[in-house]
Parts: sequence; structure tokens; C-alpha cells
Amino acid sequence: MLISATAPVVQLATKLNRKIQQATHVLRAEGFGRFLQLSAWSLSEPLRSVWLRRRVAADATQASSKLKAAERNRGLFIDCGSNVGQGYKYFSRYYTPDRFDYVLVEPNRNCLPHLDALRSENATMEIIVKAASVKDGFAELFGPPPERSGPTHQGCSIVYGHNESLYQSLRFTPDLVETFSLSQMIRAKRELYDVVVLKLDVEGAEYEILDDMIQSGSHRDLYAAYVEFHSLKLRTFERRKKRVAEFQIRDAFLKAGTRFREWI
Repeated sequence: MLISATAPVVQLATKLNRKIQQATHVLRAEGFGRFLQLSAWSLSEPLRSVWLRRRVAADATQASSKLKAAERNRGLFIDCGSNVGQGYKYFSRYYTPDRFDYVLVEPNRNCLPHLDALRSENATMEIIVKAASVKDGFAELFGPPPERSGPTHQGCSIVYGHNESLYQSLRFTPDLVETFSLSQMIRAKRELYDVVVLKLDVEGAEYEILDDMIQSGSHRDLYAAYVEFHSLKLRTFERRKKRVAEFQIRDAFLKAGTRFREWI
């Protein structure tokens, strides 16, 4: 009983220590104004979460209505950046497994046991231990220093400077991870499903991926896209460039008739 009671306290202390290290790095690197900006964004998360939950619920209801009138009567949810399944647990309450199959994409092999446990509850789930990208190949996987992460850390990326405002990235795994073209996957899956939904949380790689989707036209094959942008975690000059790109990406998806929401 002592161990089980102590474990949550240790986890909380570890998380708090990482937050303190992150805050210290931001203060030293970019000053108090930048620290306040990140703090305000963090504090606003509960309100943004409520808004997002309402939008997801409405999107899913309309998707279910569309499936009822569709030929195959089946949808697909692609979760890129699954980590240990947090996104699946959230979205499957709305895009329910009785109507939607799930593809979980996660390059960090340390997360695989957690995803396998979810698959034992959902026989139609597919797990892809690769990184979403714009091409098939191999890439390095980067993350924070060891003292600021664990084996299943959520912030891993194939983009070296994905969190440059918060820490200096290091190679997270000794081996390269396999990559694949997300645009090609979406095109192939759309041939099999009436509705395809995407969640994209790939720690900075989203800009190149989304641009590739727009160039190839595969963004039109999606019913909805839930995307987490990471410009806020970049230094000032690069952050401004990515903000412009975010506006252009969002505009292209909406003009294509695809629902576009910012994931948190």
C-alpha cells in the first residue's frame, strides 16, 4: 500500500521538476515576456479544451449521419502521434469504434505495449510503428535531455528543432525510425472508407506534412483534421514564419471543404 500511495506523488514531483526546468530555460533564453506568453497559453488550455470538445462532438455527429447514407457505412480515424493512446481514448468517445476503424501511428517503440493493450480491446485497430512524413524512408527521432523525459515521452519528433524554445534536442533513440508518406496513406484509405478523419500531433513535422497534403490534394480526401501546431515552442523568427504557414494551411483545408480544428 505504501508503494501504491507513493507512486502518484513521485510522478507529480517528477512532472513538476520538468516544468521548473522548462520554465528556467525559457526565462534564460528568451526573457520574462516570452515566459508570460507561454504561461498564458497554458492557463487558457481548459477553456480551449471545452470549445474543442463541443466541436469534436458536433463533427462526429455529422460524420455518423453521413455514414448512415453512405455505401460502405464505415469510417476510419487515423491518429498520428498516438503516444500511449491518449488521443484514441479521447476521440473514440465521439468517433465510436462501432462505426470507425482506427489506425494508430507512433514511432516510439517504448509506447507499443500501451497501444497493444488498447488493441486487445479493439480488434479492428491497426498500429503502425513508424513516423508520419512526406516520404517512405528513415529518420532520426529527437527529444529532450534524459533528465527531462521518460521512455514514453510525448514530445518526440523527426524534426530536430521542434521545441527549440524549450530545450536543446537530443537523439532520443539509438536507431533510426521508419517513415511513410501520410498523403499516400490517406489516398489509399479513402478508397476503402466513406469517411476519413485525421488527428495530427507530430511535434513540428506537421508543417511539411500538411503542405505535402495540400500539394497532392489528399487534404480533400479528409472529412476532418485535428491538428496541433507547434509554432509556440519555436524561437521568435521561426515562430513568425510558422504562424503565416498555419494561416495558409487552415485556409486551404477550409476551402477544400474539410473541417479543420486545432488539437491541444
